[in-house]
Amino acid sequence: MNPWTDKDVTSLAHCGDLRLGATIVRPSIRSLDGPEGSIRVEPRVMQVLVALADGTVRTRDQLEHLCWNGQLVGEDALNRAIFELRRAAKAIAAGFSIETIPRIGYRLIEEARDASVPKGGSPVEVAPETRARRISRRGLLAGGAVSATLAGLGVAAIINSKPDARLASLLDRGRQALREELPDERDQGVRFLKQATELDPDRAEGWGLLALAYRNTAENAEPANVSNAVRESEAAARRALALDPREGNALTALATIRPYFGDWVAAEDRLRRVLAIAPDNQAAMNHLVTLLQSVGLDRASWDWNEKVLAQDPLSPIPQFRRAYKHWIFGNVAAADQVSDRALQLWPRHPAVWNARLLIFAFTGRPAAALAMIEDVASRPATFGGPALAQWRASLIALQTRSTRDVAAARALNLELAPRSPGFAVNAILILSALNDLNAAFAVAEGLLLRRGQFVVTLWTGHGQMPVNDLRWRRTQPLFIPATANMRADPRFGGLCREIGLAAYWDQRGVTPDYVTRTT
Repeated sequence: MNPWTDKDVTSLAHCGDLRLGATIVRPSIRSLDGPEGSIRVEPRVMQVLVALADGTVRTRDQLEHLCWNGQLVGEDALNRAIFELRRAAKAIAAGFSIETIPRIGYRLIEEARDASVPKGGSPVEVAPETRARRISRRGLLAGGAVSATLAGLGVAAIINSKPDARLASLLDRGRQALREELPDERDQGVRFLKQATELDPDRAEGWGLLALAYRNTAENAEPANVSNAVRESEAAARRALALDPREGNALTALATIRPYFGDWVAAEDRLRRVLAIAPDNQAAMNHLVTLLQSVGLDRASWDWNEKVLAQDPLSPIPQFRRAYKHWIFGNVAAADQVSDRALQLWPRHPAVWNARLLIFAFTGRPAAALAMIEDVASRPATFGGPALAQWRASLIALQTRSTRDVAAARALNLELAPRSPGFAVNAILILSALNDLNAAFAVAEGLLLRRGQFVVTLWTGHGQMPVNDLRWRRTQPLFIPATANMRADPRFGGLCREIGLAAYWDQRGVTPDYVTRTT
């Protein structure tokens, strides 16, 4: 089956012959006649040659629009056409070559011909720019000037065209997916950003965003998909950095593709190096917000979150985090205002909804939290089954504090905790709030130290609503008000030493905020 359409062949039929280097180019019959023979090329290859014939630099986007009639094609299509064109030119000693302009596109360069060799003298060196300009002054053997040939193929319109609307739309959709940070691996924007890189493979930003999308996929994926997502993230990041060594999204992807847990010093150093190069990179700032909260530096985490908010006030991520931080600093009224506004804007976003639930649950309003979980129409679609049972029993216990209800909540939380990090974190918060500290520390050891009776699988699922990155064992829940009873217990210092938090504080010379905070 011939992959070239009749329309492509018809457009070439109206192109006059021209001379490039030592070769007569006959577009209408797709023939190149050079000093060492003749060769016929495929229509698409000939179209690329004609589009480059005047020596002007053409971007990949221009060539794809011109030679593929605006169709969405992969980067291999143009790469193959350029390869075949170079192969043909070499086979017949054509006297021209195709130069790659890094991060931009291609141009045709003619080799110096006899005209540049004075009688009785040596060849005169001709600069590539001069050789390129000469092409437009050489007449066609039949059918007018090169510019007329190119105009017949619509190059003038391509040269003056605005940025491709499809590319802009795909990049915007990918950015939006990254802004929302939904935990479902299918919602990371990979498919949009892959198409964007196919449309413009020389755009570093597209590859950097794709690296971030694959990185997020790896963090939220099922076991069978993690390794592939990691490889794809690294490959996309390397591609971006080959085009632009300062591409912040790619740098962030490489800096954060490894879990932070137990590696906080090195992870922070990597992120700060990224921000030294790309100080406005939102992804890097968001990760630093999380990392600093994970090591108990609430105020520093707040400051970075406010920077993200100033840059992107309509992203749900810094909004729900601001609600948590107001709660941490004892300003429940402000936490309510922020979480209520966020929930109105993003009513089904799991992390936004979960923040509102936790603030209700652990600020003496379990009845309001119960109303949330029973409101089927407004709760996230992934919330139900065991998660619903866990929260229903726990909220009733927080409300009544009866011996029977507390015992039922305790039993259910200990049963569910080993099933996933999400269940385990909820159990730690709930058991601490119920002042069942033996059970709370037992679950924390199972999650964070992977020992004892309640060792937790690191894989999500099993009926737990996905919220964020708990599978990578972040430790933010240890430093929110719901776990205040645990922090007041002598065992908390030992837990922090065993998981490496104390080493971080010593190495950085800092004191976690819960130690010094008076409110």
